[in-house]
Amino acid sequence: MNTNSRPVSIAHLVFGLIFLGAAVLWAVGAATGAEAPDLALMAPIILIGAGVIGLVAMVVNARRRGPEHVDATPEMATDATTGITPDSPTTTTVQKENQS
Repeated sequence: MNTNSRPVSIAHLVFGLIFLGAAVLWAVGAATGAEAPDLALMAPIILIGAGVIGLVAMVVNARRRGPEHVDATPEMATDATTGITPDSPTTTTVQKENQS
């Protein structure tokens, strides 16, 4: 048995649930003879349910990965405006103008 598990593709999961919900809506409508307005209330419920399941899957994947898979650590974070890391020896044009 393979113990290595891949993380769940959340987009695939959510869209699969949406299409499954659409199929269930169609099947219920065909089996009961219900009109579209009667089934209109179920569509938002299916979308909200798929979104909630997607959020739960995202949290579960994040917890399984653990802290070792975090993309950026605070020590290596870059300034969003300049793209320079705190350890960078370069000076920016603004810093040069302020020094003179």
